[in-house]
Amino acid sequence: MAVEKILKKKRNIAYIILFSVIIIGCLWAFITASILTKSFKNKIIDKTYNNKEANIESLLVTETQDGKKLWELYAEKGMYTDADNIVLLEDLIGNFYEDDTVKASFKADKGTYNNTKKQIILYDNVLLVYYDGTNIATDRLIYSGKQEDIIALGNIRIEKPNEAIVMGNKGILKGDFSDFHIIGRTKTQFYL
Repeated sequence: MAVEKILKKKRNIAYIILFSVIIIGCLWAFITASILTKSFKNKIIDKTYNNKEANIESLLVTETQDGKKLWELYAEKGMYTDADNIVLLEDLIGNFYEDDTVKASFKADKGTYNNTKKQIILYDNVLLVYYDGTNIATDRLIYSGKQEDIIALGNIRIEKPNEAIVMGNKGILKGDFSDFHIIGRTKTQFYL
């Protein structure tokens, strides 16, 4: 019996030592893993909480000033990321307003809206139509606000119904849509 008690004590001490080694090993592994992955966790948290993205269908964006609508655009699809504060748009149409009436309407296959600069860039099959029927087709149109000039770039075709068609590669349109100038080489056709 005495031998059995001694063997039982030794077995219990061995179990305690083994259990202690396992506990110490687990604690060491958790602490080491925590130290090694701390920078990864911070990066994941920063990206997760600071970089917000949204994919949106049927998006309407409007800008107003002093209670009056300056412009509005509707897009079939949009994607927003606050990392660069830009909304990517697809299949869009919209209107520019003056004194609560539509001054010009537009459509484009693609575009962007920069929320910081309040800038709209339209590209791919851009068409801008004035209230009087004058229309401008171009590859790219950059609108930076009513006080800034609107820039048209690439394959510009301006048509004033029953008067003339003017073609060129770069144009500047006043932000209030009052005047348009083609820069560089142009081709003009007049209606007779």
